[in-house]
Amino acid sequence: MSSRIKLTIQGLISSKTQNNTYALVLGDESRKRRITVIIGHAEAESIALQLQNIKTPRPMTHDLILNALSGFKIELIEVYIHHFEKGIFHSELLLLNNEKTLTVDARTSDAVALAIRASCPIFIDQLLFDQYAISIDEEETEAEVVTEADDALDKEPSLEELETRLQHSVANEQYEEAARLRDEINRKRNSSDSNQ
Repeated sequence: MSSRIKLTIQGLISSKTQNNTYALVLGDESRKRRITVIIGHAEAESIALQLQNIKTPRPMTHDLILNALSGFKIELIEVYIHHFEKGIFHSELLLLNNEKTLTVDARTSDAVALAIRASCPIFIDQLLFDQYAISIDEEETEAEVVTEADDALDKEPSLEELETRLQHSVANEQYEEAARLRDEINRKRNSSDSNQ
């Protein structure tokens, strides 16, 4: 097994260039180097709620997954970011059930959302981290954690913006978000047709 580096969440920043997109900032324990993982709104909201210890009235998707694992006496041991391809970090979950381990492929955004709920460590392959990490200046301010939805999300997006987001969601395997966007596009088209 190659060397690994333990990561911590250093911030969650809303994108100024792409609506519904956030940067999840993960850094080494020295806080001198970090990587940025681009994630969608749903995952950012799930991570932000957990970071702020906000309880929702009903379980969110990541809570549901951990509840199901717990029900079957399966423990999430760690998250491991092991690969980078086409602008996307790939991760896996290490699960333990009765001394038997199982590795499951996962999107990094989902893996991190689960890790903070399970209080398990997040690791990255050292060579991968050395290749993609950015060094931080001492004076540089830390990333701000998102506490509320970005103001830009309150604005009504155009049909073109929605279609761009849909393509982005599908390309990044964010299928729940893609389905929501598809429905929003259909509603917008139907509304436009009935007004003509």
